[in-house]
Amino acid sequence: MTVVAGAFQMAVPFLSLRAGRSLSDVIIVVLAGIAAARFGRRIGVERGRRRAAVTVAAISTALWAVADALLLVNEIHPAPLASTAGAALSVVAALLLPVGMHLSSPPMRVAEGLRGLLDVAAVSGAVLALTWMYVLEPARGAVDGIFSSGYTAALIAPEIIAVAVALVMMSRHLPEASGDGPRLLGSAAVVLAVAALLGLRNQVVGDPWYTWGGGAGFVLAAGLVMLAGGARAPESAPAGTHRHFAGRWVILPYVPILLAVVTTAAELLRDDTLPAPVVWVLLVTFTLILARQFMTVAIVGRLAITLERQQAELTYQAHHDALTGLHNRAAFNDLGRRMIETAGGGAVLLLDLDGFKPVNDRLGHAAGDDVLVTVAGRLTGAVRPGDLVVRLGGDEFALVLAEPATADTARQVGARVLAAVAEPVETHGERVAVGGSIGLATGAHPLGELLRRADIAMYDAKAAGKGTIRSYRADAATTLPAA
Repeated sequence: MTVVAGAFQMAVPFLSLRAGRSLSDVIIVVLAGIAAARFGRRIGVERGRRRAAVTVAAISTALWAVADALLLVNEIHPAPLASTAGAALSVVAALLLPVGMHLSSPPMRVAEGLRGLLDVAAVSGAVLALTWMYVLEPARGAVDGIFSSGYTAALIAPEIIAVAVALVMMSRHLPEASGDGPRLLGSAAVVLAVAALLGLRNQVVGDPWYTWGGGAGFVLAAGLVMLAGGARAPESAPAGTHRHFAGRWVILPYVPILLAVVTTAAELLRDDTLPAPVVWVLLVTFTLILARQFMTVAIVGRLAITLERQQAELTYQAHHDALTGLHNRAAFNDLGRRMIETAGGGAVLLLDLDGFKPVNDRLGHAAGDDVLVTVAGRLTGAVRPGDLVVRLGGDEFALVLAEPATADTARQVGARVLAAVAEPVETHGERVAVGGSIGLATGAHPLGELLRRADIAMYDAKAAGKGTIRSYRADAATTLPAA
């Protein structure tokens, strides 16, 4: 399409005014008509927002084809009514293009929509400033009558809004493979608006209508729309903040803003003054940009807080048992190891509940969970500050004692634990009783070795009649554990 538009731009100076405009209208009618047919065929295939998008695109391109057909009629035989109707339909078609692009993109959340509106307003201000300096201000003397009637404002306002909406929509993070359709529509809307503004500028200053690429612009825009008609709809994607912070297209809205800053600086260096309307437009534009940035900072801050909270929750979940709230085996391996290494040894108590399985089998798993939660609370109350209480799994618990962790101290803690566990538990309207057997291991050994020895001692306690504490004995390690 770029080649076709470039060829037309090079050829049109050699044609008469009527022939050049007529050729442009014919090309646009053909290309827009093909686009309308392509979009029309997809109406019955697409669903939801996609169907609404292709419907709007079909209407827009059909109106554009009709508009240029009317303009062609006026070129062949002067018909003011056809010319006026064609110009009006062209404006409507141009405004519908970014609407179709919006509908073909994934839906936005409220915050995302507000940021988008601020972006559209800021980009509109930047485009208006550029238009004022390079389209309207140079021709002001020639169009005072038009200015007073508001005709020029009615012409340029839709084009400026169309450019802003298209640039902002294209900046959203669309799928790379299936985002070509919306981007082509957006590009067509931008090219068409720029061509229309150039055409107005050429008209008021008396330049040929195709000057500065004005002729190629309309042809290129029609070609882009035709290509968009054949592109597949973008894949569904969840709405979210990532669409405003990701993707190579995110800088698009800032291009006209940067151009406005650069050209304003150039004008000040050249003339040492700026038109008053341009100054006010730029002030409003940068106020909107600041508001947009404040919103972005607030969003990023909220995301950082949310991320920190989620990380804390994940860390807690990774080191705690979901049922009882006690530390889990991962925490036992980490925290317990550090406690033993810091003290150069210590004491580990391994508790296995007695009589838990009958309760769980007779009253169900919910009752069993009640018993485990109650036992966990009693264990926490029986130990000293700084001691580590862990649920290793099932009805098995472990304690790592903080300093001092002598054998006598460990036995005192174990006795309190057995007494607390033996208290009846209310669950599902019944009082049930469970007990416990504790294996104890002390000494200057690694945590894994202390746990292994406590496990052997725990089976020794069960073999001794349950409900008791046994310290590790080397000879017990050669005995088959009792069930």
